Amino acid sequence: MGDDEITDQPVDSKVEEDSVNADDNNSNSDSEHSFTETVKTLSNNSIKKIRKWNNEAFLYAFDRQLISFGLRLLLFLPGFAILTFFGAWAYANSSPDWWDSFIEPTLNQSFSTILVGLVFVILLGYILALALHRHRVNLTIRSFEEEVKAAQSKHLSIRSLHGYEPLEDSIKRSVTKHFFSLTCSLLAIFALCGIAFYGMQSDMGKNLLALSFSLTMLSLGQHIATRSSNFNMAERTGLLQAYNSPVHPSTLDMVFSDLVKSQLDPLLKSEYETFVKDVESYVKRGVEPRFAREKMMMTLYKHSQGLDLSSVYSEFGEILTKAGVGFVKNHEVFTIEEWLLIIDYIESQCPAFFRMIGRIEEDLSAGRKSIKDDIIFEVDMENVVYGKANLFTYMHNLSDETRTVVLRVQSPDFRPHDIAMTYRLKPGEKQWWPAQGLPLSQSGDDDILAIMSALLRDGTVAWQSLLPERFGEATVSVRLEEVSGELLIGSQMNVRIRSVFKERIRAASSLVFNIIGLAGTLISSTLLTFFIV
Repeated sequence: MGDDEITDQPVDSKVEEDSVNADDNNSNSDSEHSFTETVKTLSNNSIKKIRKWNNEAFLYAFDRQLISFGLRLLLFLPGFAILTFFGAWAYANSSPDWWDSFIEPTLNQSFSTILVGLVFVILLGYILALALHRHRVNLTIRSFEEEVKAAQSKHLSIRSLHGYEPLEDSIKRSVTKHFFSLTCSLLAIFALCGIAFYGMQSDMGKNLLALSFSLTMLSLGQHIATRSSNFNMAERTGLLQAYNSPVHPSTLDMVFSDLVKSQLDPLLKSEYETFVKDVESYVKRGVEPRFAREKMMMTLYKHSQGLDLSSVYSEFGEILTKAGVGFVKNHEVFTIEEWLLIIDYIESQCPAFFRMIGRIEEDLSAGRKSIKDDIIFEVDMENVVYGKANLFTYMHNLSDETRTVVLRVQSPDFRPHDIAMTYRLKPGEKQWWPAQGLPLSQSGDDDILAIMSALLRDGTVAWQSLLPERFGEATVSVRLEEVSGELLIGSQMNVRIRSVFKERIRAASSLVFNIIGLAGTLISSTLLTFFIV
């Protein structure tokens, strides 16, 4: 009996092991099957988007390096074609002596005919480059429309944001000009094909050459007009160059946040709003969300100026939880690299603001006090004004009492000529202005990053856009006064108003090419009709 019991026990355990292994195999196969199905589902849902993005990214890189910028084939090819047109026209009746003596007996073709063939090859390359450029623009527009639809499905009102309609209109006008430019180039090469039937020496051939030349000029003029609006969706910041903010706050509440929102295009602005809400959910206890947001933006700005990443994440760790630092670090839209691009763009659009806070930082690092012990007042404006002038003013009340002041801006060269705004400055914190110099970044709140974040949060920043009335030298007077009219602090600024030289050259070139092309097309078409009839 004992032996039987001993021999039966391994058999039962073996059966149990087999059943367990079978169950494990079945569960593993089921999990592998479900995992495979999940991967297939994800692949089917995203493979089209990934391929589409990769196509646009590749075409945009190719376009930027060779077609629109870099080698600038869209300018070089038609320019070279125009010079060749003149050569073909000059030698339409007779070839040069060296060509008659040495080359024409072998090729049995005149010099002008060879030049027309060269123009045909150049225009063919131009049409190919223009078609690729237009295809890339169409992919960008399609991606833009899909992003807008995706945002609407998330109940984000992109279309109602300021600046959406001007951005959409700019994109549509650019597409129309691309289509017209490509159409003119195709008609130009068709006109060249007609020369093969009539011959270069005939009047019909010369008129067809003139028509092809005029259409090429018209195509180039239309393309030049589109170079002022450079946009793409291959990069997160690809719409910034084509976007011009139509509105901005006159008094910045959340200084850095308001400044960023005023410059971001509608798509990025909606993403930024979501990003800020998520970041505020990771703020540490005892840290004010407004202070955390301003310090985060100030830290990112200092990173663009050279602050190392370890110090950046250390500063983030003082205001955000560990999960919050990881969220900011690994965000899929606003990565550190994207923030560098955004801040660099904002700094190029509003250099006066960053110069103004730069002077305050220098005073903090050196331990210098302000002109008046009870108030901080800084003002800055672009030294060279293009289009409009951005005037920034910073005011901070260091006293224990609420003060009412009047900010007055006067200039005979800008509109409006006289601005008077009344501000009620709440009592500030004297300890925000230290008695000795501070380091840029260190553990705790006794550094420039923390002090500047608090100063921007508690102070008042005014932002005024002044419109120039003439070019040349201009003066702007900024006064901080009591309500009674007594002057507290005043500043006088001398600036130079200029037009954007590149934009003027571009607009003038486009106008000249369009006029010559349109006039030549009408004249040559009329002559061709006369000869045909």
